[in-house]
Amino acid sequence: MAASAFALWACSAVAQQDTGPFTETQASQGHREYSAACASCHQENLAGGGEAPSLAGGNFLNSWGERSTRDLYEYLHAAMPLGKGGSLSDQSYQNIVAFLLEANGATAGGTPFTGQTAVKIGNVASGQVSPGLVSRGQPTLPLRSGLTVAGKVSAYTPVTEAMLREPPDGDWLMFRRNYQGWSFSPLKQINAANVKNLQLKWAWAMNEGGANEVTPIVHDGVMFLSNTDNIVQALDARTGKLIWENRIGPRSPYLYGGNRSLALYEDKVFVATTDAHLAALDARSGKVAWKVAIGSKGHNQTGGVIVIHGKVLVGLTGCSAYGTEKCAISAYDAETGAQDWRFTTVALKSTPGGDTWNGLDDLYRAGGETWIAGTYDPELNLTYWGVAQAKPWMRASRGTANGAALYSSSTVALDPDTGKLKWYHSHSPGESLDLDEVFERVLIDQG
Repeated sequence: MAASAFALWACSAVAQQDTGPFTETQASQGHREYSAACASCHQENLAGGGEAPSLAGGNFLNSWGERSTRDLYEYLHAAMPLGKGGSLSDQSYQNIVAFLLEANGATAGGTPFTGQTAVKIGNVASGQVSPGLVSRGQPTLPLRSGLTVAGKVSAYTPVTEAMLREPPDGDWLMFRRNYQGWSFSPLKQINAANVKNLQLKWAWAMNEGGANEVTPIVHDGVMFLSNTDNIVQALDARTGKLIWENRIGPRSPYLYGGNRSLALYEDKVFVATTDAHLAALDARSGKVAWKVAIGSKGHNQTGGVIVIHGKVLVGLTGCSAYGTEKCAISAYDAETGAQDWRFTTVALKSTPGGDTWNGLDDLYRAGGETWIAGTYDPELNLTYWGVAQAKPWMRASRGTANGAALYSSSTVALDPDTGKLKWYHSHSPGESLDLDEVFERVLIDQG
């Protein structure tokens, strides 16, 4: 009987521990390192989003409660940050594990955590997050904002519609250079025979944090460059000297903390920001000419913009959550910022294609992001945009059965002047479009 009682006491002791296998100093340092390396995907409050799972609360405990702290350490070390596993120091990974344990209700102890420490996570962590925890150790937001470097582009030729249709050989006026998205320069000074002689002329350090995926825009010897955290700069393309800088803000909490591309038209530079705004800057001075919201709080935009017929066309991302506002492609007057039209990429019940969601209530129709700016065919006067998948990703989860869930996982062709849908093609991953077939479809549509 005594032996049995002792055995029960021992099991109870194993089942719960008063303190975790880490120190308060480790957890505090781990919070700072988490903010720098992990929060762009999993968010500062550890709530996750999109592909990034929650790292605090019930979902985290369901996934990791039966596994050990060593398992968590080894997984993070091998796979995180996404695509850059092993890029942090061993100590940094240990500190981040300590922070995650504390964030999930574990109490710091006097023994530092190491990569060899193997304690069942469910024995030390409850999944209960302290309300004040995520505000501790937050990285300091940039103190500078607005036009932080004042300067003047000495010679600037306004960009016309004719230039956008046929860019000068030495310019790169938009994402992938021309409306057709060729990503090809006609310049011939550098060729297969002399490319080996290229040497570094200058280098420019971009803002750190998040993912830089920008296409530099070049006009009249000036390079316009967007950085993470919604920073736009103008540099002398010959020397690399900074002419002006505007920190539009805000500091981005998202993985894609920068913008894939800017656009030029007349005397303005256009950029979409990660807090779902569209800004127009004076190309000569960098001053904000206008700024408008393209989506409500919680949405974002990183794909870039394209200018067609004096309108700035831009998509929207961050549409995983349920809500009344859906992802869309919209157009704004380049001179004033006034919205001209808006095409919702999620078909609602009362709209064409709304019956493809298997009767799902409009509130629960999500997704349909446009991650990359569209292209444009001036001859057909159509702009083409790729629309991402419906959310949640699994049909069983979102309840759409075998419906197409339009206009997700599709290519849509819109009239750039009105936003009217001309045609769409719902396709499978990896499928390509036959351009002859597309051309025939447009001719049929236009009579």
